[in-house]
Amino acid sequence: MGHRITRRNLLKFPVAALGAFGLGSLTSRRARASEPAGAASGRGSFPRMRALKTNEMRITFLGTSCIPRTAQECNSVYVEVGSGDQFIFDCGTGVVAKYNAMGIPFSKMDKIFLTHLHGDHISDLTHIYCFGPSGDRKTALQIWGPSRSNMVNPTTAENPDDGTIAFCNAFQALTSWHVQAFSFLQTGLGARGTGNNGYDLTVSELDWTQDNGPPCYNKNGVTITHFPAAHDRNGSISYKLIYNGMSMIFTGDTKPNDYVIEHGQGVDVLIHEMVVPPDTWAQKNTGLKPGQAGYTQAVQTAQNIQDSSHTPQKAFGYIMSQTRPRLAVVTHFQVNPDTTGPALRDIRTWYNGPVIFATDMLSLTVSPTRITQQRIMIDNYAWLAPGTMQAALWPAEYPTPTSQLDQIILLDHCIPSTVYDPPA
Repeated sequence: MGHRITRRNLLKFPVAALGAFGLGSLTSRRARASEPAGAASGRGSFPRMRALKTNEMRITFLGTSCIPRTAQECNSVYVEVGSGDQFIFDCGTGVVAKYNAMGIPFSKMDKIFLTHLHGDHISDLTHIYCFGPSGDRKTALQIWGPSRSNMVNPTTAENPDDGTIAFCNAFQALTSWHVQAFSFLQTGLGARGTGNNGYDLTVSELDWTQDNGPPCYNKNGVTITHFPAAHDRNGSISYKLIYNGMSMIFTGDTKPNDYVIEHGQGVDVLIHEMVVPPDTWAQKNTGLKPGQAGYTQAVQTAQNIQDSSHTPQKAFGYIMSQTRPRLAVVTHFQVNPDTTGPALRDIRTWYNGPVIFATDMLSLTVSPTRITQQRIMIDNYAWLAPGTMQAALWPAEYPTPTSQLDQIILLDHCIPSTVYDPPA
């Protein structure tokens, strides 16, 4: 049996009970696919995730690193609530395959909240946008993200429009060949540009300087607000989601800051980034050892990155000691046997409450009285997640599948099927 976490007993867990991976101290279950994980079944088979009750929310980690790793792709968190709504927070490199394996169709990947515009937080937006309309998302992809930094480069004097609206405009231009190419299919409930087509983008740009402002989302019993994050450059934000009296914060990438302490008081689940020490980062990523040529430079580079952007291990513990969440979750951290032990010791310098290190396919179901943890087993050979087919779609923009192929240069050179598949 696992332990129930309540506000009264959350401090009763011994340090070892929520060890490096923290899998034994929350109520722990596994959701299994209908085929063994990794089975080359030739057909989709998906985890049987139970329907949420109205007083529950589920937080599933699909990406938990900044380095693409098989067990930890780049950042993405999927949140579902009992009212039927769902949200994506960041969509980094490699995560769409895991969304598919989870059985999450494109129609449920339609609301994306970006913390900032680094590649490890946005890269799989390309796949979600480009292939969603050929799946079952036939309405606009909705994106929220920070406003422009309004910073002048001291060397080049550049002051780029680097906010989310400018990014999405450039993104649509970048993907125009794909959009046209797939427009021999029916891609929406209405024409492009009406907001009712899968290749439309609805963009909400959020003032990154704003704190304690109005919600950026307030529907279906869900309120989402944002506040500043200190990461690398002006123009990063963190998010707080509240549903039915329960709350979650996803910081995205950030240096330790008092905005998190202010907004994180008594939050149910506080998902906060953390990084390994600079010497560990340098050794793991370069293979260099102390005393070897280049090692000092590698450590200094890692230190500079931490100083500009990230939260050290002891700082994570300090923030949790000041906020006292029901559950603290480490993300953006490379979980290995030789990294988690030292990290937990540093965290325990300040914080003795429940803490877990997130890796991909960790799922938390949160209710007012308990937090249930699942390690989800998936089919590594799963096909596209099945969605809902819709009738009364808008006509395709091109009349036939071959309308965009030049007759003389291309079609006249295509081998007819009667050659390789002659009639019986």
